[in-house]
This record gives sequence, C-alpha cells and structure tokens, in this order.
Amino acid sequence: MGVVAGVLAGLFGVGGGFIMVPLYVMWVGLDQRKSHATSLAAVVPIAVAGAIGYATTGDVVWHAAFALLAGSIFGALYGVKLLGQVSLKFLQLGFATLLFASAVRLIWSSQPHLLLEGLPGIVLLIGVGFFAGVMSGLFGVGGGIIMVPALIIASGVDAIQARGTSLAVIVGSGISGTWANYRKGNIEVPFALLSGIAGIPAVFLGVYLSHSLPERISVILFSFILLSIAIQQVRKVINGQAQH
Repeated sequence: MGVVAGVLAGLFGVGGGFIMVPLYVMWVGLDQRKSHATSLAAVVPIAVAGAIGYATTGDVVWHAAFALLAGSIFGALYGVKLLGQVSLKFLQLGFATLLFASAVRLIWSSQPHLLLEGLPGIVLLIGVGFFAGVMSGLFGVGGGIIMVPALIIASGVDAIQARGTSLAVIVGSGISGTWANYRKGNIEVPFALLSGIAGIPAVFLGVYLSHSLPERISVILFSFILLSIAIQQVRKVINGQAQH
C-alpha cells in the first residue's frame, strides 16, 4: 500500500491517502475512522520525500506553500475534531463526494489562471489551505486533490509546480493532523510506519514519472482512480443500508 501510495503521491502531488484509506479497510480490516487517521500519519513521510523531489528541480512555489500551510494546519486540527463527531455513513459518502468532485475537476482541465493578486490572493490561498486541511484531518487524505486544482485555476501555477507545492503543504498539515489523531488514540502506529517508510523510495519514481508523462495521460489516469474508489465507497454505504 505504501509503495502504491508513494508512486501516486509523486505522480499527482497528493499524499496518497485516497488509495490507502479504502485499502486499510478492505485489506487490513481497520474501521473507517482508524483508516483515515492511520492513512494521514503514513502520508507524512511520503509527502516529505515528494516535496524534496520536487524542490530539487525548483518546482515548489514557496510563497504559495506558506499561505496554504497557514490555513491547512488549523484546518487539519478542526478536521480531526470532526472525525470523532460524524457518522460512518457521512464519512464514506463525504469521502466519495470529494473524490467525484476532484475527478470531474481534473477532467475539466484548464490553463494556469491568476484569479487574484497581492493580499487578496494570499487570503484566497489561506482559505483553500484551511478547507484542504479540514479534508485532510477528516478523510485521511493529504488535501492535494483540492490544492492542486486550486493552484492551477486560481494562482496561475503550472501543473508540475502545483504538485510540488501541494506536497510541501501536506507535510505541515499532515503533521498537525497526525499529532491530534495520535493524542486521541486513532492511529495504528505499526501500519502507518510500514506504509510511510515503504512509500519514501516509491515517491521519487512518481516524481520522475510526473515530469515524463504527457499531462493529459496523467489526468485521465488519476481521474479514473478517483472515480473507481468513489464508486466503491458509495457501494459500501448502499450495501450497509441493504443489510439493515
């Protein structure tokens, strides 16, 4: 799971939690809440390696990263708080909705566009970071599936730099959310360590592929993965209702 998550993290600028969350449930047997928390912990070392990989080629926009990070750290703490308060059905449907929306947005690709400049632009990024942080703490994903499109369509950042910047931000929000989850006892530490460490070398392969694959191919692949996992989550909710 860590290797697959690492490759996908480097390739798409996300933490890899979108693949680890359902696999922790299906393959390891963790409940939904522990899967989200453990996934977020495993994302941290993967994001660190990915951010380093992109930074070495100059593909991290640091001023945008700091603005996003300012919002995402607090957003992740709030997301962890919500994790203990919402129902299992809501977690599954919310996670699926997030994946569906991200897939649609990636298919509907656009050229980099600068929506706001100066202070308004910074405020916008802080807001995007907060929302991504909430999703990170709540659903166990790094938030990159929100930040990458936002950086492209609102901040004028190209796709490669958006991925590198996203991974740099995920490091901070992931640490914040993981610490809060750890204090609540939500993390299966051995699983998180094994997945995270296994993903470190794999993420560099993903970074290499990100610079090598045509943009359209990577978008289609990523969208297909997101849609497949979202459908699986919705089916679990429907099957659960049928059993009751």
